[in-house]
Amino acid sequence: MAGGTPRPTARGWGLLASGAVLCGGGLALGYLVPGVVGALAVLAVVLAVPVAGRPPAARVRRRATASRVRAGSAVTVVLDIEPGGDGRSAVAERVAGPGPAVVLPLGTARARIRYLLSAPRRGTVEAGPLSLVRTDPLGLVRAVRPADDVPVRLLVHPRHYRLAAVPAAGGGGRDTSSASVRASEGAFAGLREHVPGDDVRQIHWRTSARRGRLMVREHMDSASPGMTVLVDDRYGPAELDALAEAAASIVASAPDVPVELRLAGGARSPATAGTIAHLDVLAEARGRPGADFPAACAGLRSAPSGPAVVLLSTRAAVEDVAAALRVLAARRTLSLVGLIGPGDPGDGVPAPHAGARLLRAADAAAFAAQWNESRWWAR
Repeated sequence: MAGGTPRPTARGWGLLASGAVLCGGGLALGYLVPGVVGALAVLAVVLAVPVAGRPPAARVRRRATASRVRAGSAVTVVLDIEPGGDGRSAVAERVAGPGPAVVLPLGTARARIRYLLSAPRRGTVEAGPLSLVRTDPLGLVRAVRPADDVPVRLLVHPRHYRLAAVPAAGGGGRDTSSASVRASEGAFAGLREHVPGDDVRQIHWRTSARRGRLMVREHMDSASPGMTVLVDDRYGPAELDALAEAAASIVASAPDVPVELRLAGGARSPATAGTIAHLDVLAEARGRPGADFPAACAGLRSAPSGPAVVLLSTRAAVEDVAAALRVLAARRTLSLVGLIGPGDPGDGVPAPHAGARLLRAADAAAFAAQWNESRWWAR
C-alpha cells in the first residue's frame, strides 16, 4: 500500500460488513441491541485506524555474504535500517526465486537484521524490497510502507557431483607424445564449412568451388585438450535441472581441461570463461521449447577438438539422438551422449560408433556414478 495508509484487513472488512448489516437491520426492524452491536463493530474498525498509524519512512542497506551459492545451501542477508526500529513496526522481506515469490516476516524493526536465505534449487533469487508493517492489536487494520532500498540478486548454481576427470590431453591416458599417436590422430577426418579463425591453408578449394561456400579439411585430433558440453534446454524446470546438474558436475570436475559450454537455445560460455562463468550460465538457464537441437548438434562440427559431451533428456526423440550420434561420428573424437531422466527413448536409437558412448541415467547422481564406473574416455 503506497505511502503506508492504513487499510482494513480481511478481518476488518468482514467486521465492517457484518456490523453494517446488524446496525442497519436492527434499526430498520426496531431491534435496539443488534443495532448497537453493529454500530460498535463499525466503530472498532474506525478506531483501529489511528491505533495502527503509519509506519515511518526508512532507508535500507542490504548485503549478502555471497553473490553465488550452490543449490541446497544458504547465505546470510544483512539489513541495516535507517533510522532504527521504532518498536511498533514489523518488517517483511519479499523474496522472488525460481518458484513463486514469498514474503518473509522478520520480526520487529530494528537497526540491524540478519536472516538466512535458503536456495533449494538452481536459478536466480532476488531479496527485497523490504516493507514496514503496522497493525492494530485486533488485526483489523494494516498499514504497509515500502522502504527505500535496492534488492540484491543471488545466483544459485546447480548441485554437482564429483566426477573422475577426463585426462587433460583428452586421450584417455595414452602416451600422446609418441610420433605414432600424433600421426594417427592428425589423420584426415572430413570436410566442414569454414568458420572465422580457421587456417586458410586447410581450405579445400575444389570442394569450395563446387558447393559455393568455403569448406575446410578437418583432422582427427582427439589428443588436443578441450571438451564441448552441449545441453538440450528445450525442457521444463525438472528435466532442465537434472541436465544442468550433470553439466555442472562435468565443468566443476575438469579444472585442468578447457571446457566450452553450449545450450541448444543459443547461450554459450567459451572455454576461456572458467568454471564460475559456466555455472552462472547453468544457473540462469531457462527452458527454450523452440530451440533447434539438430542445428545445435551440427554446430559441434566447428567446436574445439577434444571429447564432446552431449546431454539430453531421455524423452528426446529418437531422431534427435541419432542426429547427435551422426555429428559425433563425423568428429572422429571420443564422445558421450548422456540420456538423463525417467523414461526410455525407445527402439530405433542407432548404435554408437566406435568412439562414442551412450549413457542412460535416471538423474544426475546416477549419471555421475555411471560416468565414474565406465570411464568412457579411456575406451
